[in-house]
Amino acid sequence: MNYKYFAVICTIWVLCSCTKMDHEYAPYLKDGEIIYVGAPYNLEVHPGKGRIELQFTQSKDPNIVKYIVYWNNRSKNLEVAPDKSSTVQKVMITNLAEQEYTFEIVALDKDGNRSTPASALISGQALDNNYEGQLFTRSATLTNSKKGLSVELVSVDTTCKYTVITYKNGAGQQVQKKIVNGAALADTLTDIDPLATSVNLKTAYVPAKGIDTFYAQKTESLNLSAGRYVCTGSMVDVTNAALTGAYPWNVTLRQTGARTLELYDEDYTKDVYHWIKSNGNNSNYGQFGVVFNMDDQYNIISVINKYGQPSGNNRSGELDPSGINKFDPATRILKVKYWMNENGVHRTSFDEVMTMK
Repeated sequence: MNYKYFAVICTIWVLCSCTKMDHEYAPYLKDGEIIYVGAPYNLEVHPGKGRIELQFTQSKDPNIVKYIVYWNNRSKNLEVAPDKSSTVQKVMITNLAEQEYTFEIVALDKDGNRSTPASALISGQALDNNYEGQLFTRSATLTNSKKGLSVELVSVDTTCKYTVITYKNGAGQQVQKKIVNGAALADTLTDIDPLATSVNLKTAYVPAKGIDTFYAQKTESLNLSAGRYVCTGSMVDVTNAALTGAYPWNVTLRQTGARTLELYDEDYTKDVYHWIKSNGNNSNYGQFGVVFNMDDQYNIISVINKYGQPSGNNRSGELDPSGINKFDPATRILKVKYWMNENGVHRTSFDEVMTMK
């Protein structure tokens, strides 16, 4: 091969390649070299009520003189000076509608050079009434006892910070009890007015990485007869003499409505069933659970079967009007007579006295 010709060919190729490269990059070099300053990093969004706090780690570039935060497709912006006392910068964006936002943070140096476009983007949500309206007060089961009002609270996640229970004590004074523990727990309000008919529950929430506290609040009506009892009495099953009452019997009258209570078996079924004995052995009536309906004077006005009137096996409840059928708030004793009907006729009669523990 003629090396002279080869050298000429290589020279032409190099010149052509350089010309092509210069042509491709010319638009980027026509205004001179572009200098980008260090962009912020480790971006975080901290949601608040009608506001958002942005947090980021500042670049170590000593020439940066300001940051510009853009949002709403760059139609809104906020300029902030670097925080010289910390590597972490916090910026508060206020007066925000409740919605999702995307923020771009741009760093500028003293010569007007900017950080790389779109190198610091982050999204987050400003919260307000819509978010707060979806929150629930911490679930609580309220039952009376001779010691006071028993409050059983379910466990909650870490966004739930505390719950305040507001009630009136025996002297008529308003009392607030703050519960911070997020685990399931039981407490007793020993100083509550024995005739209190309601308590207020207010639960505080702070969303993940949030900067503001939001609240859920409601007033819970109290049925004074809702509580734990020892039930004594008698029962007669006209179809089977081997079936007898299991007394004394530990029960809870569990509130399911302002004036509705279901009879919960604490001893045997651990559910809403009537515990009985069959030839001395533990048993219960299938598909039969007692529900008491009361008026505002604590008179029992009806007894029904929780599992239907009638249930799938044709059992229903019925109040026996010959009984006292009333809860006495002073003595905390409930007396009631009722029937379990089967196929439309009285099968079993109950005459019971429930004494609150």
